[in-house]
Amino acid sequence: MMKRVWRIGVLLGLLGCIVWSSAQDDELVIAFQGGAVTIDPHGRNETTTLGWQRHIFEPLTFFAPDGSLIPVLATSWENVDDLTWHVDIRTDVLFHDGTLMTPEDVVFSMIRAAQDPNSQMRGGIGQVAEANVLDEDTIEVITSSPDPLLPRNLERVAVIPKALFEAQGVDTFLQNPIGTGPYTYVSWLTGDNLVLEAFPDYWGEQPDFQNVRLVNIPNGATRVAALLSGEVDIAEKVLPQDFERVNNSGVATISQTPGQRVIYLTMDYGRDVSSAGMAEGEPNPFMDPRVRQAVYQAINIEAIVSRVMGGAATVASQFDPITNEGYNPSIERLPYDLEAARVLLEEAGVETPVRLRLDAPNDRYLNDALIAQAVAGMLADIGFEIEVNTTPRAVFFPQLNDYDFTMFLAGWGSSNTVQSMRNLMHTRDEDAGLGGSNRIRHGNPEVDAFIAAAGSAFDPAERQQILWDALDLAQQQGFAYIPLHYENVIAGVSNDVDYTARYNEYIFAAEASRK
Repeated sequence: MMKRVWRIGVLLGLLGCIVWSSAQDDELVIAFQGGAVTIDPHGRNETTTLGWQRHIFEPLTFFAPDGSLIPVLATSWENVDDLTWHVDIRTDVLFHDGTLMTPEDVVFSMIRAAQDPNSQMRGGIGQVAEANVLDEDTIEVITSSPDPLLPRNLERVAVIPKALFEAQGVDTFLQNPIGTGPYTYVSWLTGDNLVLEAFPDYWGEQPDFQNVRLVNIPNGATRVAALLSGEVDIAEKVLPQDFERVNNSGVATISQTPGQRVIYLTMDYGRDVSSAGMAEGEPNPFMDPRVRQAVYQAINIEAIVSRVMGGAATVASQFDPITNEGYNPSIERLPYDLEAARVLLEEAGVETPVRLRLDAPNDRYLNDALIAQAVAGMLADIGFEIEVNTTPRAVFFPQLNDYDFTMFLAGWGSSNTVQSMRNLMHTRDEDAGLGGSNRIRHGNPEVDAFIAAAGSAFDPAERQQILWDALDLAQQQGFAYIPLHYENVIAGVSNDVDYTARYNEYIFAAEASRK
């Protein structure tokens, strides 16, 4: 039977309104809770966008499904001195237009990722000061300061063809983007769907599926309906309340693995008065860490994990997941304690009720809107009157970028603690590419110094201790971000397809096969 493919129109009610189009028999259709917001491979540091793009573009390094670092377009790397690395690259790689990938292409892509003002990769690769061609398969990378994590950070460098990009300019290039990945670009409807075809001259193993369509289906019930009707083959972020229905359907099963993404709550750290989610002229109580701690201890995260998440999450004792070197096994989560929270508010001189708005997405994380509602209800027990405002991710994140919030719920997933801290906890410095996701405007010179020191420490044990010191100051003492839970990575998979969920949430068509 010919497979029909989803194109999302305007969602009406729970299931929404869907526009159908025919697809080929061998097409793999993957449904996401969101879509790529740009096809520029250096333009957005966000999992769904990168996941869609990386069918077309490839980085120098990446991570295997078990979390280990693996070479991709790079083959090996050597640390020559504190500031210098030599990186060997593949010589057998073709771009989708048939031209050979050269060291010049790699150097050009690296400098664009590291230094272009519009690149969101700068937080990970921004220490690259120079990149030069040494010979036909080697480039030299010079960093502005020691970067022992450069091999991991090279996963931020997606390679694009220098000559074509410079000849066309960014806008024209992105109308028909050319990469080295296993799939070539066919068409893209912004935020809705991306159509791909297998690249016959791909340097690696040919994927099982010749045709692929990635589609955005924001509503969880709609994704499940599409999976069970056979309209899609893989559906990400199946909600816990739908597990039994999928597993008992006879047509699909749940693939689930512990994830690295922490769901967190955070608050405005930059305005003494008139925070955007409070009344004009009202003092912002969250400038006092005691108030942030009170919020932390008023949240019964065990109840959220069991009742809202259906057990498809793990209580977070800290911001880093257990797989990261920044994870400190000695840290225990502060206890849920309403009386302690009330005492902290009293000591901070906070008069209740505290009226504010809590912002959260409703289509980005597992049960994100429900979690926000649960948090608001729990904070009511210590005198907070909270208006919950949940919006689509396309509205939510630009709102945060405009500092239009007082308290918000979001998530962060990274296997690189130094990179996470540079993005979230370092004082914002746009010129240096630091603090790019530090929307709360947290700033502490001591934390900044720890982050710089950790990023320059080649000894893993020394780097880990510095990270622990930095996280203790920012998190355990300052409560910059309140960790809630690590969400599991969940995918509904057709019985006709062999696919296992990845810990880092990416879904790559090339990792799926026919049964």
